[in-house]
Amino acid sequence: MTNQIWIQTMATDFINNDDDSLLLKQLRNDSKSAFDKLYQKYWKYVLNSTYVRIRDIDKAEDIAQDIFTKLWFRRGELSIHNLPAYLNTAVRNSVLTLMSKECRYIPINEKHLEIQSDYNNSDSEVLRKEFVRAYEELVNTLPVQQKTIFRMRYDSDLSTEEIALKVQLSPKTVRNHLGRALSTLRASLTTLLVMLIFLCK
Repeated sequence: MTNQIWIQTMATDFINNDDDSLLLKQLRNDSKSAFDKLYQKYWKYVLNSTYVRIRDIDKAEDIAQDIFTKLWFRRGELSIHNLPAYLNTAVRNSVLTLMSKECRYIPINEKHLEIQSDYNNSDSEVLRKEFVRAYEELVNTLPVQQKTIFRMRYDSDLSTEEIALKVQLSPKTVRNHLGRALSTLRASLTTLLVMLIFLCK
């Protein structure tokens, strides 16, 4: 499995959800077979939806697995009328929780800011441009070395070890610079992160 698989737009093989209501009813009655069918139908959708937000296939798989685990264990108390919408909300909430815990930030570039909606929507295009502008202004407030290391890590997606070699610093020093940069930008980045999650919904 390669990361490139999950960069692609979500498959549409689940669009016909006429049988979801029946499967969800069976699920509430403890049907393992119904759960297995829903799992097979929506697994790639949930995994891809998570991956395009965090760009980490291992964490995306963990989140997807957790979402389906909760679906099974809470089957008797959930009232779901639109399963894709429920799963999409679960993905957004799980990603936001993960980012809040890790104080990480998603690399920002044009590929990541592809909006899965009509590009003729002028409001969406304005929001996208405002997002890019706000992100650039935030990063530019960092001290020079922190900004350089931050961009190498989150724009160029280099590892700590790769950055250390390029800037001739120890990996520990690089991590310290990243930590200070994230500490400085944390509140503002959280706001931008929420914007990004909803842009990519």
